[in-house]
Formats: sequence, C-alpha cells, structure tokens
Amino acid sequence: MLHVTARIKLFKTEAGGRTSFVRSGYRPNLRFGDLYTEGALTFPDRQQMYPGAEGEVCVTLVHPEYVREHLVVSAHFDLMEGARKVGEGTLLAVPAALQKTEAASGAPVTADVL
Repeated sequence: MLHVTARIKLFKTEAGGRTSFVRSGYRPNLRFGDLYTEGALTFPDRQQMYPGAEGEVCVTLVHPEYVREHLVVSAHFDLMEGARKVGEGTLLAVPAALQKTEAASGAPVTADVL
C-alpha cells in the first residue's frame, strides 16, 4: 500500500454523482487513464463529504503497482463506482522516492519502490 495526497471533487447528484455523502474511509475505484486501482480515502479535516463538495484527502492505494506510471504530482484520476464516474481528483503529493529525477545522462529515472 502507498499513501498519497490529492484534491478531489465529488460530482453533484444531478451531474451523475452520488445521492448521499461519503465517510472518511470511502473506497472507490480510482481510474488513471485506462488503468484502475482501489484506494481508501481519509479526510483530514472532516468526517464526511457531500455530493458537490471538494477537498484535500489522503489516499491509500491498495495496489499502487497497477498505476505506477501515473503516480506523479498533478496526475488526474477519476473516482469510480462500477462504470459510473462520481468524482475526480488531482494528486498533490507523492512519496519522494517516486519523484522523477534527472540522471547524469539527462534521462529521467524513478526509484524502484513498488
């Protein structure tokens, strides 16, 4: 498992979002492009979020190896419940070991932590 920080927005009910709030610990599927993983969302500043709300969350990725190439700051992802997109998010922080750095040759390298 891997912990990252993200900003999410839950869609309003009338825009295809949920009809009820989610509690801290909510576990939607996360879609990065065409790749999926499961994540548990915890809310540092509240117990629940309502449709239409947005805020910063801690995301615990259950299988980060499935989406490794997408784990960079500013990466966009969708919150999914089955085939239904109920929200979206953007990564704000990922572990330093995943941050791409430039090798002496100028080629990007990433630490192998997954």
